[in-house]
Amino acid sequence: MPTVVMIIFFGIFGLACNTFAETIPIPKNTPVKITADRLDYDRATEIYVASGNVRIEQQGIQLEADSVVLNNQTGDAVAEGNVILQDKGDVTRADRLKINIATRAGVIYHGDIFLKKDNLHVKGDLIERRSETNYHVEQGILTTCDEDEWFIEARELNVDLDRYATAKGVSFNILDVPVFYTPYFLFPVKRQTGFLIPEIGNSSLDGPSVHSAFFWAISDYRDMTVYSDFRAKTGHGTGLEYRYNNSNESSGKVFGKFWNMFRTKEVRQSRFAHETSESRWELQIQHKEEFAEDLSGRVDINLVSDENYYFDLDKQLETKSKPYLDSNAFYVERWNTAALYVLGNYTTDLTRSNSNTIQKLPEIKYTLYHDQLLGPIYVNFDGSAVNFLRQKGDGWRRVDLNPQISSSFGTNGLNFAPRAGVRGTFYDRSGPDASVSEPVNRTYVYAGADLNARISRIYGTDQDEGIGKTRHSIEPTISYSYLSHFGRSKIPQVDLVDSVISLNTVTVSIINRFSAHYKASKESPQKTFDMVVFKLSQGYNLTGVETTSPTMANHYSNVQADLSLQAPEHFSLTANGTYNPDTGYLSSRSVTAGFDSKSLLLNLTYQSARDSESPSEYVIGGGTIKVGKWEFSAQTWYDLFKKSSTQQEFSVFYKAQCWGIKAAFTHNQGESRITAMFDLKGLGGFGK
Repeated sequence: MPTVVMIIFFGIFGLACNTFAETIPIPKNTPVKITADRLDYDRATEIYVASGNVRIEQQGIQLEADSVVLNNQTGDAVAEGNVILQDKGDVTRADRLKINIATRAGVIYHGDIFLKKDNLHVKGDLIERRSETNYHVEQGILTTCDEDEWFIEARELNVDLDRYATAKGVSFNILDVPVFYTPYFLFPVKRQTGFLIPEIGNSSLDGPSVHSAFFWAISDYRDMTVYSDFRAKTGHGTGLEYRYNNSNESSGKVFGKFWNMFRTKEVRQSRFAHETSESRWELQIQHKEEFAEDLSGRVDINLVSDENYYFDLDKQLETKSKPYLDSNAFYVERWNTAALYVLGNYTTDLTRSNSNTIQKLPEIKYTLYHDQLLGPIYVNFDGSAVNFLRQKGDGWRRVDLNPQISSSFGTNGLNFAPRAGVRGTFYDRSGPDASVSEPVNRTYVYAGADLNARISRIYGTDQDEGIGKTRHSIEPTISYSYLSHFGRSKIPQVDLVDSVISLNTVTVSIINRFSAHYKASKESPQKTFDMVVFKLSQGYNLTGVETTSPTMANHYSNVQADLSLQAPEHFSLTANGTYNPDTGYLSSRSVTAGFDSKSLLLNLTYQSARDSESPSEYVIGGGTIKVGKWEFSAQTWYDLFKKSSTQQEFSVFYKAQCWGIKAAFTHNQGESRITAMFDLKGLGGFGK
């Protein structure tokens, strides 16, 4: 009898728990516990009957019904009366459940299926499994609400798990009130081709706007999305994005967008405060390829039609304020202690014309790192050859060779690490505007050493909960750096390879650190974190002569201070400052603080730079307060130097169990936008 009832149970489980998923077989020979008021078997008809408070349990799965009947000849099984099937939080309730064990086809009558993972309720007068992937529902309701605050109702629903779901007589209901009706509706069950929900908005600059998209699932590993971005006062943008994933070692995407600007040349110039073309575009190409474990390549191309493209057309402050775009491609082969790179870099200046921007096309680089030469002596080598070019003006080529030897000796918390090397850099200019036609070279030697120590003491003991052992350590470091003098007047200045300066300096730094063990509760794992880290450093110029570094002109460099405070939970703060001893004021400083709890989030950032060519001072701050189902947020960017607000954002969000509504106001760069979004759990948001 237990074996027979287990068969009944297996069939019911295969239908009810997998109404919208593939059937999962139950392991054989798994113990089954059965209780019922009565268990009968008719040998003539081979019919098994369990009646009266039937309860079947197996591996945490539980079936309850008033009666369970199995016809062993036909394979038909029926559970009737208050049918309840529970499995790891998933619950199926029905008046009657019928299944054929052989074909796995079956029907749930007046059923309600609850899937805990997505909090999804599926109800129907009849839920029929016609095949392994095809289902039919009559008078069906679908919702993620426990109280039916919203639901989608359909007179008839047909689901093909491999393709689409189609519905007839569909209505969308809020608080039992129909707000939308369509006689027919089709939507993909998996990744299938179809239109995405459009986004609708309004802006003081763009006017009404509609952003829509069409998704094409080419295959399991390739897809394409076509975008339409209509802005009544600006123009119409058409985009295309193609994504592919050939394997774990090969994937990428291509994105392009073309804009047709509506306005005339004069109106566009008045609107954007600069001249723009009638046609504008952007192009992005990303690809990664792992040819072998030690051989790989990457491509990341980002191009726009003009330097004002993002400032005029993008809505994100971070994107609008980008100073430049980088496009890169590289190929790298790695060995145990060495690597060979072939690179290309193309930069688009977004602040001015790109005709004078210097490009690196191509660059070849070889690196040897920490390769043991003899005993504790190690050799490092960096070599590169690069071709510089630009649209206007002369170009040049550069070869840079930089061998170095280093070592490290340490004992009892004391470590000494000397280093020495020689560097040769060779330039060859070309072009009609070349100021120096003959080759130029620069050679220098350099050396240095770091001497550091660590003195520490441990306080307290570990606790079952809270802060335990605390370590206080003091870490002083003395560093010496020497770089021989060389002529710099004919050396072009492009990157860090060119901008080195002669040095003969001693730098002293000290770190004061408090670290601790922490356990949030008795059951949680122990973690180690830095509560306080404070570092001070300053350099001294030993030559006593004028150097090319303005911060070392009077022997002493700027004083650099860095502070980090970290609570085990909720709070963090970082701060740094640079003090100029010549002027007697802080040349730069910044503070970032954050607080994060379940009901309150706060963030504040302050930054100031006075010694730079473009002095700046600004504050970014905001927070979120959660009160019950309500969430209020505000964020502001304020330029203290210009005494003006760069951007302000305010929003309010109401989040119920299965739905939410959000309203937001954004003001930036002379533009104001109001947005609203209605979100249904399980279906996404729309109405933006």
